[in-house]
Amino acid sequence: QRETYYSVKDIISPELLVLNNDLRIRLIGVKENPGLNGRALQFLKEKLQGEKVFIRFDSTKYDHQGNLLCYLYLRNKTFINAHLIKNHLAEVDTSLDFKYKSKFIDLQDNSKKEAIG
Repeated sequence: QRETYYSVKDIISPELLVLNNDLRIRLIGVKENPGLNGRALQFLKEKLQGEKVFIRFDSTKYDHQGNLLCYLYLRNKTFINAHLIKNHLAEVDTSLDFKYKSKFIDLQDNSKKEAIG
Protein backbone atom coordinates (compact mmCIF):
# COMPACT_ATOMS: atom_id res chain seq x y z
CA GLN A 1 0.00 0.00 0.00
CA ARG A 2 1.46 3.33 -1.06
CA GLU A 3 1.16 6.22 1.34
CA THR A 4 -0.08 9.67 0.43
CA TYR A 5 2.27 12.18 2.00
CA TYR A 6 1.28 15.54 3.38
CA SER A 7 2.95 18.31 5.28
CA VAL A 8 1.52 19.96 8.39
CA LYS A 9 0.41 23.50 7.64
CA ASP A 10 -0.80 24.48 11.11
CA ILE A 11 -0.74 23.10 14.64
CA ILE A 12 -3.89 24.29 16.38
CA SER A 13 -3.40 22.23 19.56
CA PRO A 14 -1.68 18.97 20.54
CA GLU A 15 -4.84 17.24 19.29
CA LEU A 16 -5.72 19.27 16.19
CA LEU A 17 -3.60 19.86 13.11
CA VAL A 18 -4.19 21.23 9.61
CA LEU A 19 -2.53 19.52 6.66
CA ASN A 20 -1.28 21.27 3.52
CA ASN A 21 -4.51 20.31 1.70
CA ASP A 22 -6.49 22.21 4.41
CA LEU A 23 -7.73 18.96 5.92
CA ARG A 24 -8.30 19.37 9.66
CA ILE A 25 -7.27 16.25 11.56
CA ARG A 26 -7.62 15.16 15.18
CA LEU A 27 -5.03 12.77 16.55
CA ILE A 28 -6.76 9.61 17.77
CA GLY A 29 -6.19 8.79 21.43
CA VAL A 30 -4.53 12.11 22.25
CA LYS A 31 -6.07 14.38 24.89
CA GLU A 32 -4.33 17.65 25.46
CA ASN A 33 -3.18 18.54 28.95
CA PRO A 34 -3.41 22.36 29.24
CA GLY A 35 -0.44 22.46 31.62
CA LEU A 36 1.75 20.77 29.00
CA ASN A 37 0.44 22.40 25.83
CA GLY A 38 3.44 24.68 25.40
CA ARG A 39 5.87 21.76 25.51
CA ALA A 40 3.59 19.59 23.34
CA LEU A 41 3.26 22.29 20.68
CA GLN A 42 7.03 22.84 20.68
CA PHE A 43 7.60 19.09 20.31
CA LEU A 44 5.17 18.92 17.37
CA LYS A 45 6.74 21.95 15.66
CA GLU A 46 10.22 20.42 15.97
CA LYS A 47 9.10 16.97 14.82
CA LEU A 48 6.82 18.03 11.97
CA GLN A 49 8.46 21.12 10.50
CA GLY A 50 9.53 20.43 6.94
CA GLU A 51 8.65 16.75 7.28
CA LYS A 52 6.36 14.64 5.15
CA VAL A 53 3.67 12.81 7.10
CA PHE A 54 1.04 10.20 6.34
CA ILE A 55 -2.18 9.30 8.08
CA ARG A 56 -3.95 6.09 8.97
CA PHE A 57 -7.52 5.63 10.11
CA ASP A 58 -9.40 3.62 12.70
CA SER A 59 -13.00 2.42 12.73
CA THR A 60 -14.40 5.87 13.61
CA LYS A 61 -13.66 8.36 10.83
CA TYR A 62 -14.87 11.69 12.29
CA ASP A 63 -15.29 13.26 15.71
CA HIS A 64 -18.46 15.10 16.75
CA GLN A 65 -17.02 18.35 15.32
CA GLY A 66 -16.39 16.86 11.89
CA ASN A 67 -12.60 16.58 12.27
CA LEU A 68 -11.01 13.60 10.55
CA LEU A 69 -9.75 11.18 13.21
CA CYS A 70 -6.38 9.67 12.39
CA TYR A 71 -3.03 8.36 13.44
CA LEU A 72 -0.18 10.57 12.25
CA TYR A 73 3.17 9.16 11.17
CA LEU A 74 6.36 10.71 9.90
CA ARG A 75 7.72 9.32 6.64
CA ASN A 76 10.20 7.24 8.72
CA LYS A 77 7.18 5.61 10.49
CA THR A 78 7.57 7.58 13.75
CA PHE A 79 4.14 7.34 15.39
CA ILE A 80 3.34 10.91 16.49
CA ASN A 81 0.22 10.06 18.56
CA ALA A 82 2.20 7.55 20.65
CA HIS A 83 5.21 9.87 21.02
CA LEU A 84 3.05 12.62 22.55
CA ILE A 85 1.82 10.20 25.21
CA LYS A 86 5.15 8.46 25.81
CA ASN A 87 6.89 11.82 26.30
CA HIS A 88 4.32 13.05 28.88
CA LEU A 89 3.08 15.76 26.49
CA ALA A 90 -0.54 14.58 26.33
CA GLU A 91 -2.87 12.14 28.03
CA VAL A 92 -4.76 9.21 26.57
CA ASP A 93 -8.24 10.11 25.36
CA THR A 94 -10.26 7.24 26.77
CA SER A 95 -13.63 8.64 25.62
CA LEU A 96 -13.33 6.77 22.29
CA ASP A 97 -12.57 3.18 21.53
CA PHE A 98 -9.64 2.79 19.17
CA LYS A 99 -7.21 0.12 18.06
CA TYR A 100 -4.23 1.27 20.15
CA LYS A 101 -6.14 2.25 23.30
CA SER A 102 -4.57 -0.35 25.60
CA LYS A 103 -1.12 0.29 24.08
CA PHE A 104 -1.51 4.05 24.71
CA ILE A 105 -2.69 3.47 28.29
CA ASP A 106 0.34 1.20 28.85
CA LEU A 107 2.63 3.87 27.40
CA GLN A 108 1.12 6.49 29.69
CA ASP A 109 1.31 4.25 32.77
CA ASN A 110 4.86 3.09 32.03
CA SER A 111 6.14 6.58 31.36
CA LYS A 112 4.60 7.79 34.63
CA LYS A 113 6.29 4.92 36.51
CA GLU A 114 9.62 5.81 34.91
CA ALA A 115 9.16 9.45 35.91
CA ILE A 116 8.47 8.42 39.50
CA GLY A 117 10.89 5.52 39.73
